[in-house]
This record gives sequence, C-alpha cells and structure tokens, in this order.
Amino acid sequence: MEKATILLIDFMVKNDLKDYLDQQTGISVVGITDNVDIAFTMAERYEPTIIILNLDLTVDEVGLDIAEAFALEFTSSSLILMSSLDNKKILRHALKVGAKDVITLPIENKKILKIIQQVAKYDLKRRELFSIKKKVQPQFKVITVFNTKGGVGKSTVSLNLAIAIQQLTKDRVLLADLDLFSGNLSLMAGVDARRTIKDMIDELNNLDKEFLDEFCINHYSGIKILTAPAHPEYASFIEAEHIEKILNLVSQVFNYVVIDAPTHFSDTVIPALEFAQEIIIVANPDLASIQNLKQCLDLLNSLSMQSKVKVVFNKVGNNGYLDVKDLEKQLGVDVQCNIPNCEKEALNAVNLGVPLILEYKKIPASQKIREFAAKLVGDNKSKSFVELRR
Repeated sequence: MEKATILLIDFMVKNDLKDYLDQQTGISVVGITDNVDIAFTMAERYEPTIIILNLDLTVDEVGLDIAEAFALEFTSSSLILMSSLDNKKILRHALKVGAKDVITLPIENKKILKIIQQVAKYDLKRRELFSIKKKVQPQFKVITVFNTKGGVGKSTVSLNLAIAIQQLTKDRVLLADLDLFSGNLSLMAGVDARRTIKDMIDELNNLDKEFLDEFCINHYSGIKILTAPAHPEYASFIEAEHIEKILNLVSQVFNYVVIDAPTHFSDTVIPALEFAQEIIIVANPDLASIQNLKQCLDLLNSLSMQSKVKVVFNKVGNNGYLDVKDLEKQLGVDVQCNIPNCEKEALNAVNLGVPLILEYKKIPASQKIREFAAKLVGDNKSKSFVELRR
C-alpha cells in the first residue's frame, strides 16, 4: 500500500512527533516547518496526503484564514487542524473548509497517530471513489438533493423529480433516502418499507447487482426506492464507506440515482455529494431559508463543488415570500427552477401516500418539476418529454 505522506506545520517544531510517525508503517513525514510560506512551497513540491496545521501558529483569526488558504489551494490533500482552544467557532470553520479532524492540544503522539491513520484510510477511499467515478458510464448520473434546513420541501422535490426523470427517459431510476435518522420517503411514496438500506448494509459483503433488487422497493410509477432505516438508532451504524460501496454497486444497475440527503452535514453525506454530477439545493424565498442557502453555497464552494450546484426555489408565490428575481441578483446565482406554491396539494398528497406529480398532474408545480427533469437529463431527450406531456 502507498505510504501516507504528512506535512506538519507547527510553531513548536516537534521532531519527536516526526520521529515517532516515521517509525510507523505506512506513514512518512515529508516536511515539518513553522513558516507558512515554506509550508506552501513544501505542499506544492510534495503534494502530501495529509497537511496538519497548528492554528496556534498565529494570533487572532489569521490561523483560520491560513487553514482556508491551504484547503482551497491543495484540494487533493486532507487537512487536519490542531489548536489549544476547544470552541465551536473553530469547529464551524473546520467544517466550512473541509478539514477532516480537529485535534485539541495537548495530546499524546499515539492519539495523533490514530487520527492520522483514520484520515489516511478515508483519503484512500476517497481516491478510489474518484477513480470509480472516472470509470462510470456516461448514462449513469447521480443527482443529490441537499439542504441543511428542514421544511423547504427537499424530500417532495426528490421524490417527484425521480418520477419525472423515469417518465421522461423510461430508464432505470433509483430514489435513495439517505436521511438516515428521519427519512420518510416511504411514507410519502405510499410504500411498505419491509427492507431498508440497513438491511442492504448487513448483506453488503455478499451483495451483487443481481441481488440488489431484493433491497429496492418497486414503486408503481416505475422507479425503485431504497428507504431509510426503519428505526433511527440504526443510522449510527451506517458509515461513509457503506454509502460509497452502495453507490458503486447501483452504478452498475441504474441509469439515474436521485439521493434525498439529510438536513445536516455528516460523513455519510460526503460520498453523496462527491459522487453526484448534480447537486440540487432546495430553498424557499424567505429570509431564514436564504441565510441557510448562503451557508450551503459557501460550504460547497469550500469543497470545490460549486460547479455541480443548481438552486431550486420551492413554494414560490406564497404570501409574504421574497421576490425571486431580487434574490437571484443578491445571491449572484442563476436559479434553475421556481416551483409554485402548492402547500395544500402537497400536504394532501403526503396524507394519501401518492406523489404530487401523479395525484396532481396538471398543477403548475408538477409542470415545473417535469421541465426541470428535462433540463437534468439533457437536450437529447427533451423532445420525448414534449411527446410525454401530450
């Protein structure tokens, strides 16, 4: 196995830590310095697997700015931050810049080693995932629907978008509920979740593409659904590695995978975002939702995923909501779809267990979802969409 290379940036140049790490199998310290400029030069030269930065290197917030600079410049390296302070501000910033861990000082060398080994293992999986993505055939597309605020209609958009894509393309479409703690797509779709993603993971080592259908529920619309665990406590047993394996497997079977991501950022969300060709952020045109939208955009920008992002406004035209055109100018984004408000119909559809796009085919909201689906699948299939509407 290729060695994990480490660049250590620390004002207390800890040669004892370097010596300790160099003695470990699979790890090599390629550089150690207390000078930020030299550290940049080393990072460019060695392209380390992991960069460890001590935020105590500078005063005030300069250390956080340096961390962000390294994260943006060296995207192929995993970043670990160290600090003698243990506060929420550092944790929030670490999440924003995509740091893999935050080490609170002082700490024993063996504990640092354990963290490095965990991050190196994840980095290897990440590189394998990128390699898998390059091998994926063009007709396979992952669309991840994301927001870190509940109540915006994210799951409604996910469900109906998946159905619209299947109606348009007649391809194999999987809707995956990765809201592991509180996913309710089975309820919204009106299906009995006898087998869930938790059951699939239990059999993951023995699973092949022929056996995959056993865990995906057939929906009468033509899509298949992989449901969230039946009990929230099962979610804690599901890790990013499991999600990566599942996405690799479904890529061999389905043409489109629509992922309903959770309303929080966690390790299991990262593969869903990395594997996606399109990341759909669903927001409402109200002040609280817009503030959250800005945070999501900043987060995805820090992860170098901004090119995959498409913004969708839901519940447009509701009394008291902000003007969408003004919001586009303020945010500097091109909103891809504006779904008209249909709260009454949406609530009734959930209570019936029937997707909105099937129960209320002719309302403007359903029409907008179909039009957006046509954009996502490409112009080459837009003509068949026109015929479908007829």
